[in-house]
Amino acid sequence: MKRLDSCYSCRYWEGQGLRQRGPKGTCHRYPPVVTPRSPEGDFPVTLSSAWCGEWKRVLSQTADGDPEATIYDDLVS
Repeated sequence: MKRLDSCYSCRYWEGQGLRQRGPKGTCHRYPPVVTPRSPEGDFPVTLSSAWCGEWKRVLSQTADGDPEATIYDDLVS
């Protein structure tokens, strides 16, 4: 069963690769994290199928103005 509340459909996630919604991406929910490997700071890399408790729906840019509509509504089956 595919989760609809995954990184792929989260407003804080930016995909990398195929049309910027590829299998991997970065989470922009919080500021970049500074580590010894990345002293300038990087956003965490996640898979599109990952999920967390901070998920927020991507809002649609639809002409009908439905505030509950999302660009991923067609994924629901």
